[in-house]
Amino acid sequence: MIFEAQPDDIDELYELWRLLLDMQQAYHVVFRYKPGSDQALKAELLSRLKDKSTRVFVYQEGEVWAGMLLASLRPGSAGFKLANKGYIGETVVRDEFRGKGIGKELFESAKKWLSDQGADHLELQVSVHNPRGIHFWESLGFTPSTQHMVLPLQGSGSSKKTK
Repeated sequence: MIFEAQPDDIDELYELWRLLLDMQQAYHVVFRYKPGSDQALKAELLSRLKDKSTRVFVYQEGEVWAGMLLASLRPGSAGFKLANKGYIGETVVRDEFRGKGIGKELFESAKKWLSDQGADHLELQVSVHNPRGIHFWESLGFTPSTQHMVLPLQGSGSSKKTK
């Protein structure tokens, strides 16, 4: 069953979000979080839950929250042909539920909501070190349009090593 998470769901939702964050730790320094930062991370997620232009879709099977997908509407410039961006953010499905179509169902729910809100295209970012994620999004019709690049600056609390 798919539903939209509410601020009262923060504890269950945070558990899923941490699964995603933990998986991404090895991909790049940009994904790393500070030890002991649970309160700040939970506050960030709660802020997103309260954002009127954002929805967090959750797939629940029985009592288990099996997956989540964050979707936001980000209006752009009227000067561009594609001016109303639907953005697909953090997406995760628990390992034991993968391969059952849950990710696709979450995506379809988000796509419908974003389309209903006036989105004329969808965008997302996926780590170049996540071939399974890249394959998943490509199977849904996404294609690369830019190469997102990051340069951590010295003294920013991160090492020069990016992988």
